[in-house]
Amino acid sequence: MSSGTQSQFDNFDDEDDYDDEEETFKEELVFDLDALVHAWQDDAPDNNYYLDTRNGSVKLVHQSLYDLKQLTDEIEKHKERYLYLPKPGPNQLKDDLRDFQKTIENKSLHPILDMALESPHPLSGFNKVLANQPEELARFKEFRESRVRLRIKQWFEANSLTNRWDEHL
Repeated sequence: MSSGTQSQFDNFDDEDDYDDEEETFKEELVFDLDALVHAWQDDAPDNNYYLDTRNGSVKLVHQSLYDLKQLTDEIEKHKERYLYLPKPGPNQLKDDLRDFQKTIENKSLHPILDMALESPHPLSGFNKVLANQPEELARFKEFRESRVRLRIKQWFEANSLTNRWDEHL
């Protein structure tokens, strides 16, 4: 990401006015589901994401950000405010791909998808194979997002956060 490009992840503002009662604030908080899903699916080793539990935003921490020092200082200073968004487990993607493959009725795609699973980039391989099958590709994207949403919901519950977010962004 170039320093001249703005994304939904780098609008850093620590000057917000917050309710002193954390529980009241959490109940009213709305999270950006699109940003959460993106962060959850990003398996790039250099990208780390944190959820700001006060304003619901997702913060990207990457070494090439121009305000990296300010952001990491803020996260370190307010550890109770920021929660690290975990990376997908090493086998999670392949398990999801296998689970989706089982739902495909066109059995002629199975051997090709098996090869895609064994490639160094199985997600990219799946997308290329399914690109010629628009209905299956759309179903695949919906399947992956539903799996991520479920994991986010479970993570929210494990961290005692509300499970509401703004799906209209």
